Amino acid sequence: MIDYSRCFEQAPIFPETASMDKGLIQKNFGSGGRPDEPTTWSRRTVNHTWGPGAVVETTQCVIEFGIPKNITAPVLFYYKLTNFYQNHRRYAKSFSIDQLSGLALSADSIDSGDCQPLTTGMDNGVKKPYYPCGLAANSQFNDTFESPIQLDPQFAAPGELNRTYVMQDNSGISWASDRALYGKTKYKWDEVLVPPNWVKRFPNNYSDEYNPGLPENEPFQVWMRLAGLPTFSKLAMRNDNVDMAAGTYTININHSML
Repeated sequence: MIDYSRCFEQAPIFPETASMDKGLIQKNFGSGGRPDEPTTWSRRTVNHTWGPGAVVETTQCVIEFGIPKNITAPVLFYYKLTNFYQNHRRYAKSFSIDQLSGLALSADSIDSGDCQPLTTGMDNGVKKPYYPCGLAANSQFNDTFESPIQLDPQFAAPGELNRTYVMQDNSGISWASDRALYGKTKYKWDEVLVPPNWVKRFPNNYSDEYNPGLPENEPFQVWMRLAGLPTFSKLAMRNDNVDMAAGTYTININHSML
């Protein structure tokens, strides 16, 4: 486990790097394998593309770490939050299961439902529902993780110095029972508003070409399975088929502050 939360303020500016405090790192590989090596971090500013017309200036944390032994597939990658109370009564009920299932609920219906206090907004004098409404959706964790890259791997392709260990971040990370809760919305896109914390991702509102796609949006589905304790982990990426070889890796983490 690597606590990267301070990286976006404390790590040196790339290409300079610094060793992370050992108190921020937990490893449990047992004895043997490659010698342990320091975990380093740095940060840089990049433009992160969410979709068409949605390019957001982002602080990117670059972490280099070692894996002393092969990790047998499946390899699961989680993020962990502390002191985030998804179990707070007001927060936990602040969503609409009917809206998420695809029903085009009216603004008045949303206003009188469970999504309080984030229900509707005004668009040129017309009241429209947020889609998706409620506190749970609006506060979705939005750091993004890129697949780790193995540096100087033993089995790299000829002429290549690095090899990407490809992980899926939107396939098989949510439960089938959760995926069954989401349906294609019956709203027309001009009938709804983007939640306030999603506006940078969808600066031009939704369209047929670019929208949240909730039935296929597994990171959202994972987030919406609300945790019962204030410290919790959620699955972000996985690789079910390829072992993760021992070696030195680097990973980019994008922190968008949406």
